[in-house]
Amino acid sequence: MLPQKQKEEEAFKGTILEGRERKYTIINERDREKYLTPEEKRKLDSALFHYLSKIEDGRARDGKEPFNSYLVVNVDEPYSNEIAETIKRNGHLK
Repeated sequence: MLPQKQKEEEAFKGTILEGRERKYTIINERDREKYLTPEEKRKLDSALFHYLSKIEDGRARDGKEPFNSYLVVNVDEPYSNEIAETIKRNGHLK
């Protein structure tokens, strides 16, 4: 079970996102392949399908697109600060 959402995400300490709240949960597919057993992958896929279907249905009822697509940048990358500045200039990541 995931811990309750905190005001400041611990995983962001020491990064350009320090002090920010977590808004998204990302699972790297290569990590999933490498570190989970076939049974764990099956269970994860089943749970994700179940809960993501519920979220998609709820979004549709709210008149939103059922799902969004995102660009993901690892803050460990040397260009992440440049990307963050571009996002800020466009009114996001305040």
